[in-house]
Amino acid sequence: MIELRRPDASLHREWLDFVSDYDRPGVDGGSVRDDELAGLADPGVFAAWVAQLRDQEAGRNIAPDRVPCTSRWIVREGEIVGVINLRHELNDLLLAWGGHIGYAVRTSARRQGIATRALALMLGEAARLGINPVLVTCDEDNVGSRRTIEGAGGVYDGSVEGKRRNWITLADTPIGYAVRPLSLDPLRGRLVELRVMSNDEVRALHSGERRPDWAAEFPRPDDLDGSPLRDVEALKGREWVSRMIVRRSDHQVVGTIGCFGPPDPADPTSTVEIGYGMVESARGHGLITDALRLLVPAASARGVTLQAHTAYDNRASCRALERAGFTPSGGTDDAGHLRFVHPRG
Repeated sequence: MIELRRPDASLHREWLDFVSDYDRPGVDGGSVRDDELAGLADPGVFAAWVAQLRDQEAGRNIAPDRVPCTSRWIVREGEIVGVINLRHELNDLLLAWGGHIGYAVRTSARRQGIATRALALMLGEAARLGINPVLVTCDEDNVGSRRTIEGAGGVYDGSVEGKRRNWITLADTPIGYAVRPLSLDPLRGRLVELRVMSNDEVRALHSGERRPDWAAEFPRPDDLDGSPLRDVEALKGREWVSRMIVRRSDHQVVGTIGCFGPPDPADPTSTVEIGYGMVESARGHGLITDALRLLVPAASARGVTLQAHTAYDNRASCRALERAGFTPSGGTDDAGHLRFVHPRG
């Protein structure tokens, strides 16, 4: 029987046996770089590496070039026959060709259905974390892996640098991302990245300075109204204020999204208003929906109730809010805009 086991320093001998039976440089999906492999023969180094893998799963001590990641060893009858990992989010490199899930099966255990079973189990973990759809890639010439991914529902989305990119949409799982409570860290989705503003960006916004990574129509008047006027990096609760919406396909800033101030720490029933907007040329491509699917769960995980208002005839905005889990409350604001509410996290 195939099972996925958390990395365990007591399995040092089994790990080394697995590596000795792997026929490619490094270990695909093994959460280890090629230049680190030799050092893992030392039990102390190995134990420290296992601890690091567990930290990565918990989102602790993440190196700048890494993302939170669930690593598992594929075990059959006590033998490590493969490795598989699930990256909780996608940085630019992973979005281009690395994907959410990477895996490797030892040479002597291939063509036995191990990768198929392990991928199915890890997709279940992705569903539990709220990651949907899931990006899985393989080398263009890896026919076996290609069949495994397609058999799991992978839909081809082009190739980058010899890697076939496939998206797997999980049935009975809402579209979304792994949830981390809102912090100053960027939030990365399939289409956009939400980045907290820096002091330099705030000054540029209000001085009329143009930045090369800003879309031609950015900023809009609403972007200026919603951004801080003073030292944003000194603001308490800075994670709640406006963030840049960065389109990942070209790294252009196309709008802003954020909350109108942090919640009141003295009020356990605090409700926070969320606002957003985007330049006209970027609308109609799912970017706002993607941005809401990132920000709303992260803010909700901080234990607040969220609300938003939008014009009753702005059907695109209403649909985006509903896809992000908001429901109409029946109320309006002074401008007659519809009120939508998202339940407390």
